[in-house]
Amino acid sequence: MSKTLRSVGTQMVSAAAGAVLAVVLVSGGFAFAQDAPEAGVGVAEALAPANTVNSASIINGTVTGTDIANGTIGRRDFKANVIARWAKVNAGIATQLLRGRGVETAFRSSAGVYRVSFSASVANCGWTATLNDNGAGTSGPGQISVESSTQAPTDLIVRTYNAAGQPADTAETDGFTVTVDC
Repeated sequence: MSKTLRSVGTQMVSAAAGAVLAVVLVSGGFAFAQDAPEAGVGVAEALAPANTVNSASIINGTVTGTDIANGTIGRRDFKANVIARWAKVNAGIATQLLRGRGVETAFRSSAGVYRVSFSASVANCGWTATLNDNGAGTSGPGQISVESSTQAPTDLIVRTYNAAGQPADTAETDGFTVTVDC
């Protein structure tokens, strides 16, 4: 390596070291991380409104039932899609919605085909359907399937089949329950 090239390299290294030293001196020194206290009032806690839980308030990274006072959380505290929606349907020829949560209507489209309409979209949810007796007995033998509707994002299509796998209505005393979890 030539003497001139070596001299230029040395000058560049010296200039870079000088620039780093100048930045450190002007900015007040090197930055370092400081341990945060595990308890006490931090900035986030001081700025948070009363009765608010934020990440600074959660010391061990978990919230369990023992951290929450009994009776302080109700359905109104959850977003609408967090609470499971469901429908209990009398699925014979005289189809009717018996009860449910977040469901608006249920009706028979054709033999063994029922449309259940919910109050909000079920497009990005999971759903399950089961055959059941509307009273205290056992439902008749059969099969059931559920799928999303191509006509409305709030609707599910429930199909019932007899024991042989043919589309069929349930007995008049039977029906189904469909649940939606988002």
